[in-house]
Amino acid sequence: MTLNESMIHIAMRKYLKNDGWILVAGEFPGGSDDELYVMSIMDPEVACDNSPDSRRHSDGEIIPDLFAYRDGKMLVVEAKPKYSLRDKNKLRNLLLNKKSLLISSLFHFCYERNVLPNINWNNVRFIPTLAFENSDFRAYSEEAGFAHLYVSKINHSKLVLF
Repeated sequence: MTLNESMIHIAMRKYLKNDGWILVAGEFPGGSDDELYVMSIMDPEVACDNSPDSRRHSDGEIIPDLFAYRDGKMLVVEAKPKYSLRDKNKLRNLLLNKKSLLISSLFHFCYERNVLPNINWNNVRFIPTLAFENSDFRAYSEEAGFAHLYVSKINHSKLVLF
């Protein structure tokens, strides 16, 4: 059975919670989520639409699928049914070119919701993570610093750090 994006989200969240990760923020496919708040990363200087709260929308807005924290590490996850080079590039760009904006956004998000108090965000190790179906957990090659979260079934996943 091929897993769809919703199934990947359910499986990765279940796996991470069972493995001791704190789910910080996320966005379920389709934009609805009854478990987590969505965390948007954007530069308020370029927020540019006519909505009632334009500071929450931006042409350059980035909304990763999930943030999970454990032991000084923050997974920044993009999830798709299959490996996505586009998502890999999105995460690489975020962590190479917009890391200070990411840290600022997380700081404000967590402060407003009293999540992860007393974290020194400058000492957190951010790990770009791609979650996708991999029924036999065969390791894909990946660049150093990335992680893969392989999902074979709703109840069977594996996190691999590179």
